[in-house]
Amino acid sequence: MLLAACGNDGDTKTEGDSVTLTMWNRYPELNQPFEAFIAGFEEEHSDITIELQNIPLASNTAQYQTAISENSLPDIFTTQPSLDELVELDLVKDLNEIFPEEVKDEFFPGTWFEGGTTLNDNVYVLPMFSPNHGVNMLYYNKNVLEEYGIAESDIPQTWDEMMTVGKQINEASNGSVYGFMWSNVDWANAGFVHMMATAISPNTPWKFDFKEGEPSFATEGNVESIEFLKQMYDEGVMHPMSIEVDTTKAEANFAAGKAAFYISGNWTGTNLIEGSDFEEWGVVDLPTQDGKPWYYMNARQADGLMVNNNTEHWEEVKVFLEYAKEHLYSEVILATGTTQPAKMDVEGELPFPQFEDILDLMTERAIPVPKPTERTLEIVDFETELFSRLGWNDIGEVAVGYMTESIDDIEVELNNLNEEANEVFNELLEEFSDVSKETYQFPDWEPFTPYEGAE
Repeated sequence: MLLAACGNDGDTKTEGDSVTLTMWNRYPELNQPFEAFIAGFEEEHSDITIELQNIPLASNTAQYQTAISENSLPDIFTTQPSLDELVELDLVKDLNEIFPEEVKDEFFPGTWFEGGTTLNDNVYVLPMFSPNHGVNMLYYNKNVLEEYGIAESDIPQTWDEMMTVGKQINEASNGSVYGFMWSNVDWANAGFVHMMATAISPNTPWKFDFKEGEPSFATEGNVESIEFLKQMYDEGVMHPMSIEVDTTKAEANFAAGKAAFYISGNWTGTNLIEGSDFEEWGVVDLPTQDGKPWYYMNARQADGLMVNNNTEHWEEVKVFLEYAKEHLYSEVILATGTTQPAKMDVEGELPFPQFEDILDLMTERAIPVPKPTERTLEIVDFETELFSRLGWNDIGEVAVGYMTESIDDIEVELNNLNEEANEVFNELLEEFSDVSKETYQFPDWEPFTPYEGAE
């Protein structure tokens, strides 16, 4: 029934000189901001009405796929399915006239990439979120630091300092407060490990070594980072509940003063203020093994708005998109405090004062890296098949297994995973004609230097 009501297959409404465009939003944090944004648009454009439907997380994938199969996508929709699928089915409209080269230059490096926001050099997505989205950082509880006499200038910058400060807090509180709070969530552990590992093993920013051109899990950086997590847990620096709670409970414990520090992504500030009503916190760069810099590979996904190629009201859609280019980044993205807008130099009121530091860390630590998809889009199907055959969820669950001692030797475990991944990788090279080991090799790339080919 929802699809019948919201699909574009003849359902876009026109009453007299007024046009109603249908729009789907799959980002729950943008439900209210989008409603306010649309109200502002309709006030300026009384001849265009936007009929917004917020799609629940639990059902958004099924609803999108059903709409694709029935050719009933709305006029405008937030990204969900793969771009190449939509282009192949001729269901998504290119936005080239909305984004000429001089306009594309206003966006963060890494925003425009093949298979994400563009395909065959055509733009298909109005990008909302910065490609820097996903950067981890160290959140600190000001109340805890003040109570135990730790100045903000003494916040740990190295792993040794984290151990020292964490033990100091735990001892001074008679074991009631810990240095570090964590959550037993695979993706959170994987993010921490991969990012910290780049300070030690910079050639592997995520799952592939871009010098050797192969899957790489048994790096020195991964081993050391996972061992550091376990050391914090074993020696009483990490809160013992960390291996039992999800991110919501971890954030609540951190806000309640059960721990001095908490590592999470750039969206966490909003969660602390809105979810826990906690404002006495700050954010700084992550500590690394020896204080050396680390980096995060940006543009791993494309989040934005797409247009149904079968829309009957392209001229009105263009009016909305042009309005979005000028207002969406400040009124929707910046205002929520969850992430950085895709467009650079956006001016607007910050939702909370710490958000400026979050934005600075995102810009500093996220760097465009090589993207094999820019050499061949067959990489998308190749990697889907690769990790489907492997059947395990990155190294996040491995880290948890090591912390809980269901895995005895992390180096042996990662070597086994590495061997398995490379065996399947090499098997698939025989099945995918456009993919080779060289597709993943970028000899001209220097880690910590933005890769121009990713722009």
